Amino acid sequence: MLIQKATINWDEGTPKSTVFDDIYYNTIDGIEEADYVFVQGNNISNRLTNSNIQTIAETGFGTGLNFLNTAQAFQQLNTGKNRLHFISVEKFPLDKSALQKIYNEWPQFKEITDQLLSQYPPQAAGFHRISLLEGKIQLTLMLGDATDCLSKLVATVDAWYLDGFSPSKNPDMWSPELFREIARLSKPGTTFSTFTSASVVRKGLQAVGFDVRKQPGFGKKREMSLGTFIENKVPTKDTKPWFSIPKSIKPRHVTIIGGGLSGCSTAYALAQRGIKVTIIEKESRIAMAGSGNRQGALYAKLPITPTKQGELHLTGFLHTVNFLKLKDPKHSFWSQCGVAQLATKESESIRQQDLIENGHYPDSLVQHKSASELSDICGSLIPHSGLFFPEAGWVSPVDLCNFLADHPNITIEQHDITAIGYNDQQWSLTCSNSEHLHCSHLIICNAELANQFTETEHLPLKAIRGQVSITGTGTDLPKLNTVVCGEGYISPAKEGQFCFGATFDLKGKQRDVTQHDHDKNLT
Repeated sequence: MLIQKATINWDEGTPKSTVFDDIYYNTIDGIEEADYVFVQGNNISNRLTNSNIQTIAETGFGTGLNFLNTAQAFQQLNTGKNRLHFISVEKFPLDKSALQKIYNEWPQFKEITDQLLSQYPPQAAGFHRISLLEGKIQLTLMLGDATDCLSKLVATVDAWYLDGFSPSKNPDMWSPELFREIARLSKPGTTFSTFTSASVVRKGLQAVGFDVRKQPGFGKKREMSLGTFIENKVPTKDTKPWFSIPKSIKPRHVTIIGGGLSGCSTAYALAQRGIKVTIIEKESRIAMAGSGNRQGALYAKLPITPTKQGELHLTGFLHTVNFLKLKDPKHSFWSQCGVAQLATKESESIRQQDLIENGHYPDSLVQHKSASELSDICGSLIPHSGLFFPEAGWVSPVDLCNFLADHPNITIEQHDITAIGYNDQQWSLTCSNSEHLHCSHLIICNAELANQFTETEHLPLKAIRGQVSITGTGTDLPKLNTVVCGEGYISPAKEGQFCFGATFDLKGKQRDVTQHDHDKNLT
C-alpha cells in the first residue's frame, strides 16, 4: 500500500509539516534538545554501558534525529559485543531528498546517515529492516499508522521515545489505544520520555501502568514527562489466539534439512544471532536443485489491490535488495539492473494499467513504460509495453547460497534423511544408510520433499518442474541491459553467457536436464 509522504515547507532551512502545522525539531538547538529529552531522559548512555538495554522504540521517526543521537551514543560507548535494536513508526515519511537536505546540515552523523539513506525504503507500508554499523544496529522502520503497526509488533521494549507532533495538533498519536499497545510491549522497568507534559499524555500513560513524573524541559520549555512501567493495568484478551506467537527460549543449536535458498537463508539468520547451525544436504554440495540456477530474476510480483501476502512479498524484496547492497557491494553475484515485466497479452496489459492507476505503489518502485521506452531501457528491441522495476535485478541463487552458508556458526553435512521422529525432547533423524542423527531443534527446508516424512505427509505440497537454459559465449553477444520477463525471462549476460527460461511443467516429475525443455526455452 502506498504511504502518503510528508508534505513540508522549509522555514529558514527547517522542515515544517503542512498537515500538522508544526516543526520537526527546534530550529536553534534541535539536536541538543532531542538528546536531552530522549537519550538523557531514558538514561540511555549509562544503560548502554551496563548492557541492560537492547531495544528502543519510538512513535514518530520524522527526520530520524532521535535515532541518530542514539546511534551515535551507542557508537561511542559500544565495546564491540553489544547490539541495539531501534524500532520506529512513521505514517507520513519524509522522502529521501528531504532527508538528504537535512542531513547535509548534520555532518557529525555522516557515517550513519550515509548508511541509512542507502537503505531508506520507498513509500511502501510495512516493516522495513535497516542494518547499520556492520549489523551492530538494526533499525526497524514501520511505515503506517502507529497504533496499527504497534499492534502487529512482537517485541519487548526497554525504552520508549514518545515523539510526534504536539497532542493538540496530532491527537491520534496520543490515543488510549496507542498507550495500550505501548503497555503490551513493555515490561517492569521499561522507561519512557517525551517532550510534552500535557495532562492527556500523563494520564493516558498512568492508566496503562506507567509511573509518570515531570522534570524541567529543555531550554525555555518549562516541563517534560518521563517515567517507568510498573505493570500492565489493562491486560488484553487475545481474540485470535491462533495468531499469537508462543514465547520461546533461544536454542544453542539448530539442524536444518535442505541446503537451498530456504535452508541457507534460515541458517544465516540463526547464525547471525549466535546460534550454531548444521545444514544437512543430500547432494554432494548445497544448491544443487532449484536453487542451483545461474541467474534468477529478483523483483516483486505486486497485486493490483494490496494484500497481506503482497506486503510480505514486497518488504521481503526490499529487504533482500538492501542485504545484497551491504554484503556484495561489488555486485559479484547480483546486479541491480532493473526488471521489465512485459504485457504479452491484452489481459496482462489491462492488469498492469489497473495496478498503476490504482496508485498503491510509488514510482520509485514500479513504473509503466511503453514498448519504445522499454526498448531504450533494455538496449534491445521490446515489442510490448510493460512494468519496469528500477530497484530490481538478478541474483545468482547458487552463489548466494554459498555466501550465506560460509559462516563460522554454520556447518554442512551430507546425509539423505529418510525418516524423522521426536521422543524425549529430541529429534531423531534416520539416514538412508541407517545411521541415526540427533538434534534438539529441527527445521525442514527441502522443498517438495518436505512431506516425505510421516510427520509431514499431510502438507499439501506439489512439485512443479522447471528448467532454465544457458547459451552464448564471448563478447559479441546482443546487448541487454535489464532482466526481461514475459512468457519466460532472460537476464543480461553473465560472464559471456545468457541465462533464460524457464519451463513450467505441472506434471513433470523428472529432475534431469532435457533437450525437450531446452527447445521450449529457445522457442
